[in-house]
Amino acid sequence: MSSTRPLTATDIKEFDSFAEFVKNVDEEVAELRRRMGDLLKKLEELRIRVEQEKRIKEILGKLGVKAEVASNAVTLRGLTIVFNPTAEQEQAALEVAVESLNSKLTALQALRRELDVVAGTEIVSKIRVVYVDGIPKTVLFKL
Repeated sequence: MSSTRPLTATDIKEFDSFAEFVKNVDEEVAELRRRMGDLLKKLEELRIRVEQEKRIKEILGKLGVKAEVASNAVTLRGLTIVFNPTAEQEQAALEVAVESLNSKLTALQALRRELDVVAGTEIVSKIRVVYVDGIPKTVLFKL
């Protein structure tokens, strides 16, 4: 899965009006919801695979076959690299992604509700918005 947007921790975007900024937040919320839906579908598919793998292991255990547990993961400076991941490892990784995306979505939705107060006033000015981890943190009005 590749993305056309570069991954950046901080970003500065310029908008011609506050209304344009609010519209951008709405679009980001819609995109995050879409991505969340896609991730949740994949997560459900992985949960099914995990259950199937557990059943197979149980059957093999009843037949006296012991499953060998070999380490297939390496952690380098906080980055975990998993070779030939099990469904359970994929599920755990995807759950972390879903939690992170949900956190970002919740923050943007809360921000959007608060923006309604300012959105009603028609302040005509260019604005710059400083984003940190995809969340607007500072709005700079240029009068």
